[in-house]
Amino acid sequence: MTGSIDETTALERAYEDLGRVVAELSADELALPTACPGWDVRALLNHTLGAAVMFTLVNSGVAAEEDAGDLVADDAIAALAQTSAANLAAWRHEGAREGERTYPWGTFPAGVGLCINVSEVALHSWDIATATGQEARIDPDVARVVYDLYCQIPMDDLRAKGVFGAEIGVPASAPVQARLLGLLGRKA
Repeated sequence: MTGSIDETTALERAYEDLGRVVAELSADELALPTACPGWDVRALLNHTLGAAVMFTLVNSGVAAEEDAGDLVADDAIAALAQTSAANLAAWRHEGAREGERTYPWGTFPAGVGLCINVSEVALHSWDIATATGQEARIDPDVARVVYDLYCQIPMDDLRAKGVFGAEIGVPASAPVQARLLGLLGRKA
C-alpha cells in the first residue's frame, strides 16, 4: 500500500472524480481537443474506459488490448458506470493483487498494475476536466498513490515514447497533485 489509502480505494475515488466530470459533459464537448495529442474528449474517454476493460479482462486471465472501441457511444454516464463497476470488482476479488499481470506494454506485479489502472483514470479525468473547463483536481490521496508509483519508475523511456511529457519543475513543498502533474509533464 502507498499513500494514506489502499490502491483499490484510490481507484474508486478516481472513478468518483471521473463520474463528476463526465456528468457535466455536453455532447458538443466530446469533440473538444485535449492535451493528449490527437485525442479529443471522446477519444480520451474511450481510451480510459478501454484501459479499464483491459485491466478487468487481464485480471480474469484474458489477454486484452487497450482499445475497446467506442464505449462512450450515446451515453457516457452509463458507459462509465458499467465499465467502472466491472473494473472495481476485478480488483476486489480474493487474489486479485497476487501474482503478475501481462499487459500489451509489459508484465508487472498485480499491485503495480492496479496503480497504473488508478493513474489512467485519475490523470485522464484531470485531462478531460481541463479540456472542458471544469475544475481539474485529483483527490490528494489518489494523487499520492500515483505519484509514489511514478517516482519509482524510470521515466526516460516513457517520455521518449510520448506517454508522458518532459518533467516540469515543481517545488518539493507543492501539493502532491502539482508534483504529480509536473513529474508527468502536465501543467497544473
